[in-house]
Amino acid sequence: MKKFINFKALSMLLILLSFTFSVTSCRDDDDKKPKPNPDTLKVEDVNGDYSGKVVISKGTVTGETNLVFSAQKNIISFTEFPIKEIITTVITDPVKANQALTAIGKVKYELNYTSALNKEKKEVELTFSPKELTIQVPVDGVSKKVVVTFVPTKKGVFTKGKTQNLNFELEATKITVEGTAINPFEKIKYNFPMLKK
Repeated sequence: MKKFINFKALSMLLILLSFTFSVTSCRDDDDKKPKPNPDTLKVEDVNGDYSGKVVISKGTVTGETNLVFSAQKNIISFTEFPIKEIITTVITDPVKANQALTAIGKVKYELNYTSALNKEKKEVELTFSPKELTIQVPVDGVSKKVVVTFVPTKKGVFTKGKTQNLNFELEATKITVEGTAINPFEKIKYNFPMLKK
């Protein structure tokens, strides 16, 4: 008895086999392509809301206070910049200084920066351009213009791992009251070890 080869079925089988091979081959090619790493660092990663404790040093006295701020479009925005050490420099009487702090309330401050990836592309470095902070301070019933000059003591650093952190430092190097510099003056150092929310 002669066996007949069903050419139609055979050609369908060959087409199916070649299709399976081409799909597998494409999948192999896809596996070889580098996949985007979600942990890859970008300068835009700095944007967001932060919280933490700012460490403030004035002479031999160091304290800390809770703080929140946001970073967006190369500006760090403080809705309540810590000014206690500034006010106690202007008003040495503790009772009057506390009254002034209550009267002033929350002080907003914006800190400009530029950012770039470091050479290893593992950190974002921030270079700051601080503006002066101007506060109207009530001194013995008279409102006086107080201007604080800030200087960054080093570049800021943003890192991304299990947590996202931004660390930077500012120093108040000069305070003037109605245009006259306070002298002698102890610099006020602000250390910001902050955690992105």
